[in-house]
Amino acid sequence: MAVWALTPLDLTDANWEASSHHGPVVVRAPNEQEARAVAAQAFDVKTGFRPGQGVLFPPWTRAALVRAERVADPRFATEGPAEVLEPSL
Repeated sequence: MAVWALTPLDLTDANWEASSHHGPVVVRAPNEQEARAVAAQAFDVKTGFRPGQGVLFPPWTRAALVRAERVADPRFATEGPAEVLEPSL
C-alpha cells in the first residue's frame, strides 16, 4: 500500500467545523480516494444545522480543502491495513 500525507489548505473554511482534527494526517491506503475516506471516517463529526448558514460538509474528501500527496517516509510502514498512521488515534 501507499502512504499519503493529507494537509489542510484553508482552515478558515467553515466546513472544518465538521472535523475533530484540523492538522496534517498520514494515512496508509491503496489510493488517494481511500486515504481521504480513511481520514474522513476517523475525523468527521456531525454538526448542527444553523438556519441561514448553509450545510457543512466534512473537509477530508474535498481537494479544495485538503491536499493529498503520496510520500515515501521510512517511519511509516507500507504493509498493513488502510488506517490513520499519524496522529495516533
